[in-house]
Amino acid sequence: MARDLTPLAKKLGMRYYEEENLLFGIVSGYECALREQPGKKMMMLHVTAKSPRAEDEGMLAHLQSLKAEHEDVTAAVYENFTASLRIRTYGDADLFELIEQLLGSIIAYAKKENYIPCCAGCGKTRDVHRYLLDGDARAMCPACRAKAEAEKTNSWVKKKFPQHNKIKGWLLVAVILLIAMTVWVGVYVSGLSATLVGVAMTVTCFYVYEHFAGRMKGGSITVMLLLLLLTVFLCHNICVCLELAAVIGQTQQITFLGVMLFIPEFLKDPTNLEVYLIQLGLAVLAVALAAAPMLWLVWRSWHHKERLESLEEPAA
Repeated sequence: MARDLTPLAKKLGMRYYEEENLLFGIVSGYECALREQPGKKMMMLHVTAKSPRAEDEGMLAHLQSLKAEHEDVTAAVYENFTASLRIRTYGDADLFELIEQLLGSIIAYAKKENYIPCCAGCGKTRDVHRYLLDGDARAMCPACRAKAEAEKTNSWVKKKFPQHNKIKGWLLVAVILLIAMTVWVGVYVSGLSATLVGVAMTVTCFYVYEHFAGRMKGGSITVMLLLLLLTVFLCHNICVCLELAAVIGQTQQITFLGVMLFIPEFLKDPTNLEVYLIQLGLAVLAVALAAAPMLWLVWRSWHHKERLESLEEPAA
């Protein structure tokens, strides 16, 4: 269970972000962050600072000396212009006192060697702001922030669309449409409305394609809608043929193909045409209403952008 870091935050003059077990703020002019990870029984201490020299190993050597001096410090790293210490939280030492001592030592060394606060990504020293990135506070310039957000969006896309196989996706859609046609005709023959079949067919096709073929593009959406409308048209005409076959079959023998060829003649009657169009329109409307939320979800995936939460202090 995470400990309450409020007393430490007040003592160091940092802001406490309770949901992330995170402290962040500027201490003596340097961007500092402290995050507890209860599951791993450790804390990570970060100070972002850039050496005025092109090549410098002094900060890393200083961190290594702190690690050797304190047994509760289990790792020391200086990379991406950030000095980092990993501190175990189950030792005998006073944890808050140890953190204050370590932080003070790092900042004192940074001031002595003229380290400059900077972006943790590229080392830029101007227009740097604090953001929450994967639970940690990071000082970043606009360019590095945009890069980090793009990486988070790509990670979201890979997680949401783990598989990409268009052939498999379209084959499964074809199977679903064939099954839907069979069920549609069966439901209609039984005397029930097949509207729900069209709704289920539409939702299932979009879901299956997205899951097996990946993120849908404009061309894929057009093909999907055309296939759905074609399926509705075929199902509706098959049902009409079955009705006509039952009626005509009472007086004369006729093949199913003959019934299909008879449909244009049947629709010359205005009453028959009106009923035909109303039933077809209702079926198309059901598919359109089912497709609308699915299209919205696809559109949302196109425009999805991961935004880093700003940790800037609110303006007074």
